[in-house]
Amino acid sequence: MRVPTFEKLAVGPRTLIAGVLGGVTSALALVIILTVILSASDSANPGAEGYAPLAYSAFAIVLAAVIVGAFVRRVRIHVSAVFAWIVGAVSFAVSFVPWWGLTGGNPDLGVLIYRGLKVPQGIIQFWDLSLIMQSVDCARWGFDIYAKNNGCLADPSIYAPGMVWLRFIPFDVFSKANVAVLGAIMIVISSLMLVSLAKSSGGIGQIVFLIAAVGGPWLLLLERGNIDAVILWVAVVSALLVSKIGLKSGSDWRVLWPWVVAAMLIWIVGTWKYYPFALGLMLLPALRIKRGWIVVVGFGMASLAYVIATWANFQFSAQANSSMVDYGDFVVLGRIPVAARMLEYGDVLFFVLAVTALTWGFLVGRSVMRLGRFPYKKMSCAMLAAGGSALYLVSVLISGFGYGYKAVFLLLAIPLLSLWVGSPTRSIAASSLLVIIFVAIESFVVWNTVLATTVGIVAAAFSLGAAGPLLFEKRARSAIS
Repeated sequence: MRVPTFEKLAVGPRTLIAGVLGGVTSALALVIILTVILSASDSANPGAEGYAPLAYSAFAIVLAAVIVGAFVRRVRIHVSAVFAWIVGAVSFAVSFVPWWGLTGGNPDLGVLIYRGLKVPQGIIQFWDLSLIMQSVDCARWGFDIYAKNNGCLADPSIYAPGMVWLRFIPFDVFSKANVAVLGAIMIVISSLMLVSLAKSSGGIGQIVFLIAAVGGPWLLLLERGNIDAVILWVAVVSALLVSKIGLKSGSDWRVLWPWVVAAMLIWIVGTWKYYPFALGLMLLPALRIKRGWIVVVGFGMASLAYVIATWANFQFSAQANSSMVDYGDFVVLGRIPVAARMLEYGDVLFFVLAVTALTWGFLVGRSVMRLGRFPYKKMSCAMLAAGGSALYLVSVLISGFGYGYKAVFLLLAIPLLSLWVGSPTRSIAASSLLVIIFVAIESFVVWNTVLATTVGIVAAAFSLGAAGPLLFEKRARSAIS
């Protein structure tokens, strides 16, 4: 196979501005961490001695990542065709073996693996999944699971009403009695989703997926059996459906039906936790298809109608994060707990950081389009990046709090970002590389809230901005360089 050659292209003002904004974003991230460090020295900030050392390490790590991104011109890594399957095998092994050890009477094996990889174990295996299935059982038995002292649950259910629609599935498949089987199935399917994402990514992206497969956020997601895994599946399956059929030429219903299925899947998981409605951004390319507006408008109306119909529950869900301030530095992400460590301007700095990174990403995306380096057939990569980034920002920035497994949503941006690290345009390559490094950090670090939250918000906002202009791309373009 002939190695492609690259033509040196003129750098326009938009590309230069993108590089400048990348520097400004990096500086803002360092300022936020520095503000935490300075606030720790104030006597009015209790508990500072616990997180100040982590803030220092966060500053050093982010600074090192910025230096690497600034001085490495481009990265082109080639991996074997089987590498993606290695990622899936590693994911399965490090998540299934501890479960098997704990279930099969060898708890020492499971505990050692979890402790070695810094994954905090729940009270019971697949703890989050168990709580969901208990809610489904209670609803099936006629209890009002959203009422206090309902007689079945210790606390009112925190999930949206759509979650308990699972009780209508025949044979009580979704029941607490089946948690172990359902959790094991989640491990298998999630590992296959990781394979699919890795196969859609370049070499450096696949390496990041391998890191993520043994990282705390991914393993925490599978150890808890958290329903966020299913939301990830929906994003991947929707992108696969659209890429195989929905992006082909034509305007009849044979092209449109994958978009309809994707909209239905996204709406269903939105009725479970509300914030998955943000995945609706993945549907925007349907506007380029004849009658595609029906899908987008229909999804928007159905989502709005559901929120209005369940408004009281939506308010309860939206306000639940406001008290998530003092959760230490273990498997926690969020603007709220980090801003609480800053004596002033914490919230403002985070939103300024997000807007700056969003603008930076948008200009990089526009530069990629102007230089003709985004073929229409790669639209699914932009869809994944937009959906995953929106999920992360809604949870961690806007709602203000999320557990460590929210970081896995940023993995959806890797297929897009890994396309550009070999670009001959330095600002595009450097920007993509820096954000990929941030996602790699986010995919492994679960013990430093300041670091994980700061780099996560930068990565999510940049990826959302970069995907934005691409979602409206129509014509097929030249190969990516």
